[in-house]
Amino acid sequence: YDAAIFDTLRRERVKATLFTGGKWLLSHPERAHQLMTDPLFEIANHGWAHRNLRLLAGAALDQEITGAQAAYEAQRAELAKAQCLAPDAAQKMGSIAPRMALFRFPYGACSPAALEAVARRGLLAIQWDVPTGDPAPSQSARAIADIMIRRTRPGSIIIAHANGRGVNTAAALPIAIPKLRAMGFEFVTVSELLAAGRPVVEQRCYDARPGDTDRYDFLFQRPQSGGAWQT
Repeated sequence: YDAAIFDTLRRERVKATLFTGGKWLLSHPERAHQLMTDPLFEIANHGWAHRNLRLLAGAALDQEITGAQAAYEAQRAELAKAQCLAPDAAQKMGSIAPRMALFRFPYGACSPAALEAVARRGLLAIQWDVPTGDPAPSQSARAIADIMIRRTRPGSIIIAHANGRGVNTAAALPIAIPKLRAMGFEFVTVSELLAAGRPVVEQRCYDARPGDTDRYDFLFQRPQSGGAWQT
């Protein structure tokens, strides 16, 4: 949880969709509740444990999708209990979606079976078109901001990391946000973006270009005792 990023988003009133892991939702209940109740943010599914879904099948694949869904719903139920005495509890809970509706594949890696599994669970798989490369220590704040400013187009989805792995993202946002606004852009959640336009449908997953996430397949090893692929 990179607090500086959320401080900037809140200060600048920037909406964002947060693709969260199921394990994180359960292990960070206070942060999860804060984000769920903040009208700036939309919470979405990023898998249970950030595994490469291209390499999963059957129950292991399903668990990555449904485990995160269950974690979100459990946290929402806990939040409802905490709100039970608040005078406007019903209104507050009514603004929090009962389930996550969007899914982002870890590593941007998927397969036809993984896409079908996500769709079968009633989720929309979301791709992006502006990868900032912010996990790389070599990417300075200025370089990250320049990517956002140079590549963003109407309807773009910018991907960055708010979990501490965006090395210089917190410093890049104060540079990029005013520049993008001066260019006429406004910030919306992914659901709002989908509702306002016509999505481009693609049958493959990727980061910057088709096929470039295949390399993540080789970062995984199958346990000697069998079972799911893991890091």
